[in-house]
Amino acid sequence: MAIPAGHRFPITFDELFPQGFYVLKVERAQEFNDGKAPRPANDKVTGLPVWTVQGTDPSARGKNTGAVVKIASEYQPVPPEVLPGTPFRPAVFTGLKVSPYVRDGWVNYTIWAEEMLSPQDAAKGRRSSGKPDAPAAVA
Repeated sequence: MAIPAGHRFPITFDELFPQGFYVLKVERAQEFNDGKAPRPANDKVTGLPVWTVQGTDPSARGKNTGAVVKIASEYQPVPPEVLPGTPFRPAVFTGLKVSPYVRDGWVNYTIWAEEMLSPQDAAKGRRSSGKPDAPAAVA
């Protein structure tokens, strides 16, 4: 049985980020090919623009606690509000999947998500509309 290259394996938020995820920034992903100038990345599966959510994972050990989650979406995902009295923006991701790859002899993985929500909206079962400045709809 062969697994096609680029296959994305489902994983739960709690398995991947047992102590949560805190957003630092969201920006358009760039694609780098053979020394050419970088260009905006599009998802090879859906064709949609790819956005990177850069953040920190408190459960990570060592010097590198940074994590990147990619979201394929027509619109740039909007990070949740800052927790009052802190600089932190906690986020929860739905539809998480990982896609393993090998680089320099090490197995790594790309993290993909369908959407990013605040922990409060995730607990209430709300879903993002996927459009900026639109109220969240009840699922």
